[in-house]
Amino acid sequence: MKEVVKFWRYYIPSVDGVEGWGVFLLDSTGMFAAVTDYGNFAYMWPIKHTGCDDFREFFKHRDAYYVLGKCAPSNGQEYQGERTEEELRKTILRMRREDTFTEEDARKEWDLLNEVDLEYREGFHEWYQGTEFIDAHEHMVFDYTVSERAFADILFPKFCEAVANELKSELVEAVSQS
Repeated sequence: MKEVVKFWRYYIPSVDGVEGWGVFLLDSTGMFAAVTDYGNFAYMWPIKHTGCDDFREFFKHRDAYYVLGKCAPSNGQEYQGERTEEELRKTILRMRREDTFTEEDARKEWDLLNEVDLEYREGFHEWYQGTEFIDAHEHMVFDYTVSERAFADILFPKFCEAVANELKSELVEAVSQS
């Protein structure tokens, strides 16, 4: 006999039209899907690997960035030009303080940063062609998109709270019926 698959649906409304909305779907096999104002996210955690009898328990204390790491469309690989430039400037200053760069080397690198537009990956590649940095490719900074971070920071915690409240309500109801 086939096991009956249970489904749960959670609607998280927008707050005053400012914060995004989301519809979250779970099923008892470990399927997670979210259609949201910040994008669409989906992943499958086989229930036997979650350590939970009820898949909803999996989200009671779940780190949003763990979930994002599994289901973010960008996979955390969006180039961050402003942060890349900031890190490069910090590195130049540190290398100058540590005497890894001479004053002339540091000035050359600083001027090169002023000549290129690191906001775009193409600018990074232009910088890369002219730099003397060892392992220059390792200085690119990547992260999740703004929408993905909003999903993790704003919407996902509300979803987890809704799940926790539903589980708590079911427990109170079960206790009162016994």
